[in-house]
Amino acid sequence: MINSIVILIVSAALFLFYIQTLCEQVLCREFSRAYFQDVLNSLDLEFPRVQEAITRGAPMSYSQIRLALKCDYFTLKYLVRNGSPESRRFSWNERLITVYFRFLLLMLPVRSAFHFRERQAAMKMTVILRYLTNVVGESLVLSAEPVAAPSPRA
Repeated sequence: MINSIVILIVSAALFLFYIQTLCEQVLCREFSRAYFQDVLNSLDLEFPRVQEAITRGAPMSYSQIRLALKCDYFTLKYLVRNGSPESRRFSWNERLITVYFRFLLLMLPVRSAFHFRERQAAMKMTVILRYLTNVVGESLVLSAEPVAAPSPRA
């Protein structure tokens, strides 16, 4: 019985480690240019200020941080789905990142209660939001590019 429980715990831990590594690989994706700043100039998102407060080491209220990051997440999620003229679905990578964000959002109050690496979790969430901001910017730029006219046949 104990062996089964140990195997289950080790398997679950390895699965979570694998998912986290996969998410980190997705977040390392390089975009052709930094769409992040263009989107931030047009929207008033809170996560850059949260990221700045975390790097400065300022005292933070995790309930306010959670609310700000959650609002930014829903804004970016809406823009990814409905920002381009043709509605599009999330890709597999984007779905994985959104599930990872929701997991971190769910665990933030628990981490805050136990004072267990809550700053690192909030920083990961801002990195995910930055990635989604780049996805929004890329989809808007790609949908705004003119389509080349077909060449006439002679």
